[in-house]
Amino acid sequence: MLIALSLMMTVAAADPARANPILEDGLSRLAGTLGAVHYLRTLCRPSEGQQWRNKMLDILSSNDIDQASRNALIGAFNAGYSRQQSAHSRCTAAAANLGNTYARQGAQQARQLAGRLGS
Repeated sequence: MLIALSLMMTVAAADPARANPILEDGLSRLAGTLGAVHYLRTLCRPSEGQQWRNKMLDILSSNDIDQASRNALIGAFNAGYSRQQSAHSRCTAAAANLGNTYARQGAQQARQLAGRLGS
């Protein structure tokens, strides 16, 4: 997982949003996934604190993106968070498992974005 998070920072630093709309879409999906993970992990693993939100802030601060793109990424993060908040009001086994699933998906999305940058 730590490798994938490092890849996210590489993706963010390369500013894919300006380079390619496909990558911008990928970053938007990653932002939504981070929002979902943030809610679920805060619910079920409060010891992680603001880790996932902070990863999103790192992505936003690592990019020289225009305000519209920044707002879209923030909106995607908030939508991912809100969807999970609507579905899970307390930590259950299903919510904890879903948080793990989203974390794995986020790692995969980051690897895919990094791979696109390399091609």
